[in-house]
Amino acid sequence: MQLPSPPRAESDLALMALVAKRDARSQRALLDRLSPRVRRVARCLAGSAADGDDAAQLALIEILNSAESFRFESSLEAWADRVTARTTLRLLRRERRRRNVLLRWLVPGTLPWTLKETALPQELHGLEGLLAQLSDARREALVLRHALDFSVEEIAELTASPAGTVKDRLVAARRQLRRLLERDAHRARGGRLL
Repeated sequence: MQLPSPPRAESDLALMALVAKRDARSQRALLDRLSPRVRRVARCLAGSAADGDDAAQLALIEILNSAESFRFESSLEAWADRVTARTTLRLLRRERRRRNVLLRWLVPGTLPWTLKETALPQELHGLEGLLAQLSDARREALVLRHALDFSVEEIAELTASPAGTVKDRLVAARRQLRRLLERDAHRARGGRLL
């Protein structure tokens, strides 16, 4: 007689217990399972493939190192999303600070938020291209809320911003995305209005 397989929660808890003990086979299984998801989340938050890939690597390391903290209060994937979001946002803040110091040094007297980053290509395709055109703060709020289903209060905590600011960023991001989609639709019609 075959025993029924354990529920998902028990198998995930067992997997994470082995990962916490540095079992190489379990670590590989966890990375195989979570890597594509972590990469997608990190890329969406970062706004670029290169920054997203760097953040994803750091997030996967953090997931392995934090395995013993997994308690199945939510699914393994939801827990990994939270670790990925925190790790990615921390990396992005550190990179922004470093870039701002460098910009001030290179261009004395120029405020970093008035400087444009390198120009985006004329034709950006797909959601990643549209998200890349949003400011960092708007993109982060939008991805955390609508892709990862974080509450406004959770986003406020993750980004160290007031809840009202998060709400404003979400409204502005949606409005900007709508304009970008309308612009792309207009271009696709050859500039003709319907």
